[in-house]
Amino acid sequence: MSHLSLTPRERALIGLLVAGHTDAMAARELHISERSVTSIMRSLMDRVGVSNRFQLGVALGTLRIAPVPPGMTQRPSTADSSDSCADSL
Repeated sequence: MSHLSLTPRERALIGLLVAGHTDAMAARELHISERSVTSIMRSLMDRVGVSNRFQLGVALGTLRIAPVPPGMTQRPSTADSSDSCADSL
């Protein structure tokens, strides 16, 4: 999937979760129910074709849709051949 559009609510929810909010905190901030948070996340996972939130985060990061978490630096878009998998953990 090379292109994915997020609704303003999806974008806001992803931003809060990336910033470290729990589902309950994000629900309160967005004035929606926790069940709505779960529903929005499930819908995104289905659209992207992944089965869990970790995979969704990787997919959204790869597509550069999700913001970079606070305290993290954005890696270059092309990996150097000397990079190892451990560098990204």
